[in-house]
Amino acid sequence: MPSIVLLQRDHEASPHLRAFIDASGRFEVVGLAHTVAEAHTLLQAHRPDILMTDLRVQDGDVTALLTSLRGPHGNHPRPHVLVTLVSHDDAVLLDALRAGADGYWVHARSPETLIATLEQLSRGESPMSPLIARQLLEHFDQYRPDAADTMSDPLNPLVLTGTEREILQWVARGYLIDEIAQQWHASVHTVACGIRRVYHKLQFDLRANGLCMV
Repeated sequence: MPSIVLLQRDHEASPHLRAFIDASGRFEVVGLAHTVAEAHTLLQAHRPDILMTDLRVQDGDVTALLTSLRGPHGNHPRPHVLVTLVSHDDAVLLDALRAGADGYWVHARSPETLIATLEQLSRGESPMSPLIARQLLEHFDQYRPDAADTMSDPLNPLVLTGTEREILQWVARGYLIDEIAQQWHASVHTVACGIRRVYHKLQFDLRANGLCMV
């Protein structure tokens, strides 16, 4: 059963969130923290499959923690990172995605959608909203090569492949991942993993160039 460490700001709500996840029978919450310092300790002790974290907690922003998780972890794989936020247009969400988040969940959505999102994340897939898709298209348009650019191949980590760009365009128009998969006669996993690759390119961009989102 996949294990989860929760890093949440709200002392009152977080035990209820933990109980709901445990009651699903699909995941086990192995630790609950309210500060980045506590989360570091729990991550070292439990090596969870997933870190589910608010963007800001009692001792500050979690961006530095997410960045540290991108580094080498010896024989232990890094946890998948799910950030939780109040709304899709949270100003710091893109910073969290760039820092290393693999997906996000909005507190205003039904609790049932949280379990579905965690399952998606544990399969190596990532969700995305139309707003984020539009912002990512604008971001990667800065690096679109001209026809003569020899680095325009799929190995260029700063440039979207044609498939990745098409996925973003469909999502930006409001199509759900399963609807895109149906149109393409592809699996949901294929489309969702394409989104994960876009996030990884966004994170590479940060490491390589230190650029800021505009």
